[in-house]
Amino acid sequence: MVCLLAVLAAACSPVQESSSPDRQSASIKGTPATVTYVVDGDTLDVKFKNGKTERVRMLLVDTPETKHPRLGVQPFGPESSKFTKTQLTGKKVGVELDISERDKYGRLLAYIWIGKQNFNQLLLEKGLARVAYVYPPNTKYVDQFRATQEKAQQKGVGIWSIENYAQKDGFHENSKSPSSNENKQPANPPSNEKPKGKCNIKGNKQSMIYHVPGGQSYDVTKAEVMFCSEAEAQKAGYRKAKR
Repeated sequence: MVCLLAVLAAACSPVQESSSPDRQSASIKGTPATVTYVVDGDTLDVKFKNGKTERVRMLLVDTPETKHPRLGVQPFGPESSKFTKTQLTGKKVGVELDISERDKYGRLLAYIWIGKQNFNQLLLEKGLARVAYVYPPNTKYVDQFRATQEKAQQKGVGIWSIENYAQKDGFHENSKSPSSNENKQPANPPSNEKPKGKCNIKGNKQSMIYHVPGGQSYDVTKAEVMFCSEAEAQKAGYRKAKR
């Protein structure tokens, strides 16, 4: 990585405080570059000052697919791609490397900065990405990324608005498919009373959603944590399943 950093640093000569038109880039964290093309939500092309163009894969995040040959277009894939294109295309950014420089496809692995904002983290905040591909030693921001993801989960924004969609091993599209009997399921009014016999409210740690007996997804939901009342689940930061 030292070699690559040296090359990039050499391409970016020191900025003169008095008259340089690039004074704005001095406040950007990482090596200054311009975004020339956005592939999808987490992948883009940048051009450094030495004229070299590199494809960058954002570290520690994963957005739903839009062009995958097998998976096709996944829910919130177009939204994440559009957001990245709108925010970054043609913009000056900072490219911050971690320890390992590249992935097996030869892409730079980096954190993208717009001013003082970490764009990788912004995707998580908007619910347009999940924390993924956590491979040491590239773990510099993993703790704060996970904290940001947890807040998005609790709010139920973006990918977290679909039950069981975003999971540790990827995105599961079948989680979004409503049952043909959806409107025939009996309603389950909230209850703060403990059920008789045992604690049988199921909580899913990935989606931060809880399921009550009789709910549409109750029987197929793997109970990662159990609660004795809805009040207890809500206090723990979980929200009730919509179906």
